Amino acid sequence: MKLFHKIFLCFVVIFGIAFQAAGVLLIDYAYENAIEQEKKYALQQFQYNKYILQSVLYSEPDLLQVQKESPGSLGSFTTPVALYDQEKNCIYSDLSIKPAYLDFQERKEGQLAFRIYQKDRNSCIFVYDHVRQGEGEAYLVTQTDISSVVETQRNMTAYFQRIYLIIVCIGFPLIFLLTNLLTGSIKKVSKGARRIARGKYAERIDVGTKDEIGQLAADFNQMAEKIEEKMSQLSAAARAKEDFTANFAHELKTPLTSVIGYADMLYQRELSRKQVKEAAGYILHEGMRLEALSLKLMDLFVMDKQDFMLENQETGGLFENMLPGMRPVCEKHGVQLHTDIEEGEIAVEFDLFKTMVLNIIDNAVKAECSDIWITGEKQQTGYQISFKDNGKGIPPAELGRITEAFYMVDKSRSRKQHGAGLGMALVAKIAQLHAAALRVESDGRSGTTVRIAFGLTEGGRDEQNV
Repeated sequence: MKLFHKIFLCFVVIFGIAFQAAGVLLIDYAYENAIEQEKKYALQQFQYNKYILQSVLYSEPDLLQVQKESPGSLGSFTTPVALYDQEKNCIYSDLSIKPAYLDFQERKEGQLAFRIYQKDRNSCIFVYDHVRQGEGEAYLVTQTDISSVVETQRNMTAYFQRIYLIIVCIGFPLIFLLTNLLTGSIKKVSKGARRIARGKYAERIDVGTKDEIGQLAADFNQMAEKIEEKMSQLSAAARAKEDFTANFAHELKTPLTSVIGYADMLYQRELSRKQVKEAAGYILHEGMRLEALSLKLMDLFVMDKQDFMLENQETGGLFENMLPGMRPVCEKHGVQLHTDIEEGEIAVEFDLFKTMVLNIIDNAVKAECSDIWITGEKQQTGYQISFKDNGKGIPPAELGRITEAFYMVDKSRSRKQHGAGLGMALVAKIAQLHAAALRVESDGRSGTTVRIAFGLTEGGRDEQNV
């Protein structure tokens, strides 16, 4: 059963029961109140008639005996009355309704007894008690008609039922509209959920209320935004994997084709020493490219699978240990290395940090620069290391892609220098592991600057896991 039907039925049942119960209770209250008033009136009339009877017996002590022998009129009573002797025999009655049974023994001494009696559409209250005056005594019964009260109660009940039917006929459409209004917002949320399930992740819900349903819609919209964002990330990740696979296959195809071709030529043909040396040189060159590619891919895979321990180290000593490994590479290509490292402290994993620095230096050398400047300086938010060269630079339009795997600004130059387009991808990954901010600046003409900003190290804590 749908929520709309559940709410509608609940409203109908509650409304019907509550209205019916209220009407019945109100009519019963009015009837009971009217009966109580009639009882008081009947008791008053009994007292009047009792006084009348006692007055008659006072003036005529033998009246009851005479009445037994010769029934006649006893006097003028205010209501119909009946007299019964000690043996419960009726000696006088002008009652319009003869009671089927009156138990004179059920009354308590000093209290009046009464009984409500109904026959056909006639209703009345009988009040009775023992009356004694001198030697005369009898049971006096008075009758008070309450047919109008009972008839009024019946009329009120019938009138209420008609009103109830009219209100129900009017109330059902109103309940239907109210239920539809309450569930309308939920239907909007449900429709939005179904559209998102069909792939429309940009779907949003506009409810416009500030109640719980409005809050639900706001939460749903927030969830939809997160889903859309996550789907965009997943799509981007899927495209990145596809690009990575395609680029990897392409980078493997070219050197393998050369290696296979030259190896086949060496195997199939008789070549001069010069030709053999030339073919072997091509095989060596492409093999070195494959080796560089495999080593850098291994580094990327290892960084995704392994936890590293960061230790706080002095920047001066850190670069002092790395310079002997960097200078030979620079001297081989005729590049001057300049360092200006301000004393400070950063949290690093030494081998990763060294790999990052060497990749940045290697990229600068391949850009055909003549000088590389490495500077380190303290900042309010931490410590920044800058690498600046005067090489060919990077076009500003391509700065956003240089950290992509296999991306090369100058593909022909990179392949000649055994490049695989993974250097800056490694740098970006290592900077991420160190929670450092990487920024690359270049105008495409006068060199490139790579800035790496490390956060403040925590005092009293020398190492942390990443």
